[in-house]
Amino acid sequence: MAYNKNGDVIKIPTNQLPVKLPENINLKEKGNPLDKAKSWKNININGIDYFRETDTLDTFVDSSWYFLRFCSPKNKDYGYNIDEINYWMPVDQYIGGVEHAILHLLYSRFFMRALNYKNDQFKITEPFEGLFTQGMVCHETYKDENNNWLSPEEVESKDGKNFYIKNYPDKKAIVGSSESMSKSKKNTIDPEHIINNFGADAVRLFILSDSPPEKDVQWSEQGMVASYKFIQKFWLLHKKIKEKISLDGNKNKDLDNENLSIYTNQLVKKITHNLEKFNYNVIIANLYETYNFLIKAIEKPIESKKLLENYQKILKLINPILPHISSECLEDINNKFNLDWPEVEEKYLVESNVNIVIQINGKKRSLMNIDKNINEKEVIEKVKLDSKIKKYLENKSILKSIYIKNKLINLIVK
Repeated sequence: MAYNKNGDVIKIPTNQLPVKLPENINLKEKGNPLDKAKSWKNININGIDYFRETDTLDTFVDSSWYFLRFCSPKNKDYGYNIDEINYWMPVDQYIGGVEHAILHLLYSRFFMRALNYKNDQFKITEPFEGLFTQGMVCHETYKDENNNWLSPEEVESKDGKNFYIKNYPDKKAIVGSSESMSKSKKNTIDPEHIINNFGADAVRLFILSDSPPEKDVQWSEQGMVASYKFIQKFWLLHKKIKEKISLDGNKNKDLDNENLSIYTNQLVKKITHNLEKFNYNVIIANLYETYNFLIKAIEKPIESKKLLENYQKILKLINPILPHISSECLEDINNKFNLDWPEVEEKYLVESNVNIVIQINGKKRSLMNIDKNINEKEVIEKVKLDSKIKKYLENKSILKSIYIKNKLINLIVK
């Protein structure tokens, strides 16, 4: 494309195509070096002076095919190797901010179709099989009285209500709305500062725990501190577990192995499911539950071999969330560990007990946890002993019972 002095745009005539870039160009020029290449930039078309378009390669052009290059990073002769493309592509899962869902993905799909057009070897038309759009990390915005953006580091407040420019107590800072972090609005947080103060694990834990990944995250210093403290607590728990493993040996047979194995295998199933469904905030809830479970579990007699086996599995399960501390814990108890994902042992997922609904004359009055598959007569005897049900049975006769195995019992009384 080319422009005249009024800014009107025209196409370069066919007889002047293809447009070749200049070979002798100063790449040390500030800005776009093509703007300084006057002999190339300025052209004459049909006796009228024009200048060429110098913005020749938009960044979206690069990001619209980079995944093909990732398949063939060592190919020095061409951008990709067709056999490697056919092996690796399409990408199984694309995860990105919602702003990418329009331009970047649209251009990527266009590129794949362009490469596929009349090309029997290139069989890819859709670059990504799955799309998950994540929320943005947000922070309050600040401005001075002249409407200039201020960074969080330039602002201070003693009461949390009135904000001032740091070191200038007479100059007020205006607090704006919370918006997605961007350099232009200066509402970013220095990652190096956060990692040095809290560690990368704490940052990951906070961002994942705050809300579902498709929602925006509101940055919070208090949230960061809470995540940091939890990691310290987990390390103290690890030290207790390690001591328990070394002290108990394998002689203690008055054990609570079954409950630990059941819990661990249920956890494998939960976290595997939640990872696949992007329920990252639910995984954090699973992590807190596991911490509380382990605190109580190590107070009971447990065979050290079983404790070690299950604890290693738990550490591997939390590795995607807390990679640094979980790896350190694994190395601390077993320096030959691997990170193979734990598999569910189905035998531990079979529930021996069930909760059944207790109804009196069709109205729900209680829930009872009973052994699975027991007969109706045994259920009725247990119901009669239930403290919540006794008042409904006083001075009354049971005329009939309706029993749905492992689910419900309805006593008709008069």
